[in-house]
Amino acid sequence: MSLNSYANDFDLYRAWAKLVIHDEFDPPTQKYAAGAAFFRGQGNGQVVRVEGVDEAQKEIGHLVVEARLPRPGQRRSSSYEGEGYAIVRHPDTAVVQDALHRMVRRIRVITA
Repeated sequence: MSLNSYANDFDLYRAWAKLVIHDEFDPPTQKYAAGAAFFRGQGNGQVVRVEGVDEAQKEIGHLVVEARLPRPGQRRSSSYEGEGYAIVRHPDTAVVQDALHRMVRRIRVITA
């Protein structure tokens, strides 16, 4: 629901509660395109390091609205979401798509 909240500049959690309690929902107008990149290490073990974060920050950091980066020592996740993520948003869908492509090409989670 966070991704939808960012895309609509809208608190979807609050709207859901209002819908459940008062049976009221005022749909927002979408203001942004938003997307998430998930960071996943290859192999087994623990996260040793994360590469490319500084470069990605310089290139597209201004678009990031939420992130949880993998930490060295963190056990490799069994979830499809991996060890971390970043959410980006911008009014132009092409800008969001480019930012996501840059992140997944640039950021590498090294596990051992």
